[in-house]
Amino acid sequence: MKGQPLLFILLVMVLFLMGQPKIAAISASPLALEVNPADPQASDVGKGMPLTPFRTIGAALAWAQAHDRPIDIYIHGGIYREALGAIRHRQTPLRLLAKAGDRVILRGSQRWSDWQAVSSTPNFTIYRHPWTLAWGFSGNPWTAFDIDLPPVAQRGELVWWQKTPLRQRLSFLELQGNDFYVDDTEQQLYVALPAGVLPSELEVAVHREALRILNSGLISLVGLRFEHYGGTFTQAVRIERSHDIEVKDCTFWANNWGGLESHQSNRLRVERTQFLQNGWRGMAGVHLQDFTVQQVLVQGNNWRGGWAGFYDWDAGEKYFHLRRAVFDHYRAIGNQAAGLWLDTDNQNVKIRRSQFVGNAVVGLFLEAGTGPVTIEDSLIAYNYSVAPNYLQTPGIFGWAAAHVTLRRNWIWQNQGAQIGVRDLSPRTLTLPETGEEVTIRSQDWHLEGNWIGSHQEPLLTTLKGEAFLQTLRLEDNHWWSHAPYPFRLEGENVTWSQWQERYGHPSDRWLLP
Repeated sequence: MKGQPLLFILLVMVLFLMGQPKIAAISASPLALEVNPADPQASDVGKGMPLTPFRTIGAALAWAQAHDRPIDIYIHGGIYREALGAIRHRQTPLRLLAKAGDRVILRGSQRWSDWQAVSSTPNFTIYRHPWTLAWGFSGNPWTAFDIDLPPVAQRGELVWWQKTPLRQRLSFLELQGNDFYVDDTEQQLYVALPAGVLPSELEVAVHREALRILNSGLISLVGLRFEHYGGTFTQAVRIERSHDIEVKDCTFWANNWGGLESHQSNRLRVERTQFLQNGWRGMAGVHLQDFTVQQVLVQGNNWRGGWAGFYDWDAGEKYFHLRRAVFDHYRAIGNQAAGLWLDTDNQNVKIRRSQFVGNAVVGLFLEAGTGPVTIEDSLIAYNYSVAPNYLQTPGIFGWAAAHVTLRRNWIWQNQGAQIGVRDLSPRTLTLPETGEEVTIRSQDWHLEGNWIGSHQEPLLTTLKGEAFLQTLRLEDNHWWSHAPYPFRLEGENVTWSQWQERYGHPSDRWLLP
């Protein structure tokens, strides 16, 4: 039939095309939105184009969430007193970026001008302002663990003057100057200020959170500064059940509780970011996989905990259930808590080229983990015990921490033992991937090429550390001390010669003082 050759030709063409390699789809380039409240054409009902930018970040973000395509939101410099809400169920790329060279500040506080003077002394004046947020006391979630959370640590109000937080008091009569007090019954905020300081200069937190990322992926925060967000058990930015999240060139400063917290998320990257002077902690995470922290500074955190004398348990930088995590060029300096606390079931963690200096309680705390954990080319120095009855030793402390490698580190002049292992009891946990129950002891530590020294403090101590001592491997370490008994093992003071005879390695060296 006449139609058959034509059908045959079409069939051949279809088969030929089906056999050709598929051409990858060209992804749409990101749509660029702008936020610029200084532009007279700015509007929150516009499209955010350069000629019609948005006035607020929140409006631009709401517009972006309504459009399922890659979007970059470029934010011009300025102070944005906003709570952005949540990014939910987004799986197309979205970036919030500071305009090149601009300083973008998201601030959870407000400045009020309508203060009323209440009383005055030669040293300070007390002012008041209505307080209707009714945050109150948070309560203590840890009573079942016999943990006492002092009342001042249960408050989320926050008042700053310039670079200093006003001290929160729990009664009007305690106000002395540079203080504040919230009267929940009268719904009043009182501040006591020294001469020369005006209440209109104060920053009062009114938002608890800047941004939450939920069940989303491919989100980037670049060049943003988050500060003055209040509340208890809150973070300026919180990430949950998300993936491929980037936080880069950001700063988290002066928030009442925490800067950044992440839960049940994969492929998170925090790079060239600072966590400074937050009331409880800079950063924390639970159930994270492929987590990268690079060139991060964590400094001066847990001042609210310090007010309450609360430095342990939940304070400071804590992580649970990490899988494949890297801390590279991580610096923990002068925090009123642990510099870094790997608490419970952290596996395949690498810490390298990092610094843990001048932190209260402990520089690096390894707890209840099967490992492996590797710390190399790092400095752990001048950390101290904030209270003499604390369990931790201030350099590196292990409790039920297995498969730990310390390689080419300087562990130096910590005000207490440089390395401490104290297994008060074995730790039993259930691995979430398999449901397997495992019992963990501190064992299989490998020390190689480290410099470990102190004038008088112990170099290494153990308590119920028999498994640690029996499985310890040493190689090419350098030890230095003025103390006649630089080791304390299971309550016994031990000389260098005794240490070498029992546990040492021929390649280890004693540096004569």
